[in-house]
Amino acid sequence: MNREIYENRRNGMEDKDKDTENKARNQTESAVDLMQKPEIDADRFFKLFDSSVQGLRQCRLISAAFELGVFKALEVPLSAGALAEKIGCDPALMPHFCEALHSLGLLDRFEEGISEEKENAQIAVKGTGEAEGKEKPGDEPGDRIKNDGAVYFVSELSATYLPGNSPFSQKHYLAERIRNVERWSRLPQIMRQGPDIVEKGPFFGEVVHCMAENARCGLLQETVRVVMENVDFTNVKKFLDLGGGHGLYSIALTSLNENLQAFVFDLPPVTSETRYFIDKYGASRVDIIPGDFFKDDIGSDYDVIFSSFNPGGKVPSLIPKIAGALKPEGVFITRQVPDESMKSSPLMSLDWNLWTFEDVKKGSSGYSFENSVPFSEYIDMLGNHGLEVFRALDMTDGSRIVFAWKVT
Repeated sequence: MNREIYENRRNGMEDKDKDTENKARNQTESAVDLMQKPEIDADRFFKLFDSSVQGLRQCRLISAAFELGVFKALEVPLSAGALAEKIGCDPALMPHFCEALHSLGLLDRFEEGISEEKENAQIAVKGTGEAEGKEKPGDEPGDRIKNDGAVYFVSELSATYLPGNSPFSQKHYLAERIRNVERWSRLPQIMRQGPDIVEKGPFFGEVVHCMAENARCGLLQETVRVVMENVDFTNVKKFLDLGGGHGLYSIALTSLNENLQAFVFDLPPVTSETRYFIDKYGASRVDIIPGDFFKDDIGSDYDVIFSSFNPGGKVPSLIPKIAGALKPEGVFITRQVPDESMKSSPLMSLDWNLWTFEDVKKGSSGYSFENSVPFSEYIDMLGNHGLEVFRALDMTDGSRIVFAWKVT
């Protein structure tokens, strides 16, 4: 903010404070003052808080439905009353609860004894009314949520992403998001006492599953496609996924290349979970290397080294180790969120700094550590160690993937 503007605003506020004090002292506020509007438009203020509260309501609604077992129970269509009885909830609240989930597209609904055409017509009219924020003509408040004959069941959206037996289930991701909301609910406490200290073992064991679930929903497929379009895998025999966590990239690439042997390097608490995914997908040509890549040897003679959202992906001290582990003309592929994207999200940076590990110091911006540098600066440093960048592509999720080959 310009210094002059700040001083003028401060002086103006001081003058207003004095006026307010004088009015309170004299108790002579005129009725004319009731017609005075704030200089700052109130719409901005109310929209900010109303949208924030709306997001919180939706988040709490979804997490409550998950905790209560609503989506599991509604794999079989039930009325709100039958659902309340089945999962032990208040029968008066349940119609409202189901309608709220239906409005988000997480539940489908039909009314027993009503033809499909009439049901679709009612849904269309209801959708129009909701879009305009109005009741339908002739409706009394609450008429649309009595729904005595309504039967609810999981929508296609819920059936895809919420059941534990779906290949695209996001149950670990949802659980992690709920924990994140709980952390934000303690924000005043954290601001006074400092960041939460998180244990590495339990954290990594859970986050690996979250990342695997996210990757299965498009990130994995896009990344593998881009990698294979920009690297000739014909002669690639040895592949390292550095900090590879769940190992799904290695598993997918070996399934597409019968001559490829892949290795996933990560911390011991992580690689125990990697083994779960290797066994799940029967990936016999994927192996694990437990260790700390900041301290331990990562192997050698790799044709390709791949790093995706790796915590060490912006740490310059790792570059010589990566370059040394590649064969001549080998390829290093790294993927990170560009710093300009992170800087545009102060809330994300705050979220990143609300927790930490006991022996790790984070950087100020999201997904960075004390020894990190901006991603663009990190990429520039690759050339100092014989790694020549030949392609950089922006991905649909806002990340950037960079390809560099080892110059002989």
